[in-house]
Amino acid sequence: MVLGVLMAGGASLLVLGISREASQVSKASVPQVYVVMAARELPDQTQIIAEAIAVRPFPAEFAPQGAVASAEQAIGKYTVGPLYKDQIILAGQLASVRRAPTLSDLLRPGKVVIWLPMPDLLSGQIGFRQGDKVDILLTIPGAETGPTTQTTLQNVEVFAFGTELPAEIQPAPAAKPDGAQAAPAQVRASGSRPLGFLVDHQDAIIIKFIKDSGGTIDLALRSSEEERIVRTDPINMEGIQERFRFRVPTTAAVRP
Repeated sequence: MVLGVLMAGGASLLVLGISREASQVSKASVPQVYVVMAARELPDQTQIIAEAIAVRPFPAEFAPQGAVASAEQAIGKYTVGPLYKDQIILAGQLASVRRAPTLSDLLRPGKVVIWLPMPDLLSGQIGFRQGDKVDILLTIPGAETGPTTQTTLQNVEVFAFGTELPAEIQPAPAAKPDGAQAAPAQVRASGSRPLGFLVDHQDAIIIKFIKDSGGTIDLALRSSEEERIVRTDPINMEGIQERFRFRVPTTAAVRP
């Protein structure tokens, strides 16, 4: 019985040895190349450092076209789009310089920017700043009751003023021939100076209606510390008369 156990054990070791040898021979017969992989998740526009990547052998037959082959080709560059852990990095997914942010990069998910023309009273030197909060007031003409004024949207955030870009995406100052830096470039367009408001999708539809309603738009600047929505009542001439006991004199009949 003991002899049988020893023989079975020897046979098992022999089989394992043969399998290991066959596996090594199989690996040796498959051509390998080195590729650079992401060692962790890398968001868009992340600068590559040595700890963020790993260089590993990979079957040459299955290596994707344009795979980065060495760490030196990746370190110091910036990702173009997100990279996920163990993903093979391609040359087209790296850039030598960081991409300048766009307007869309500055928006929070679920938000859009919509523009309104600057009210006439504010078209002079009065300037809003990015982040200011305003209420949008609208006066709509009426055939029977005359014009009616009401607050529409409240606590609306100013995203951009006029045609100036937000500070985060202002073009870099141009260098002068003598080496001194010029003043930052301002991007402006011809025509009126619109205001860009940061709102959700439904409020963008409301602002679109406000702009196209044919009424008069004005803005009320809010305190930066006030976020509550205030209930207001629509006002027309009848409401003014009732609240302030204001009487509009009637025109006397003209005798012939």
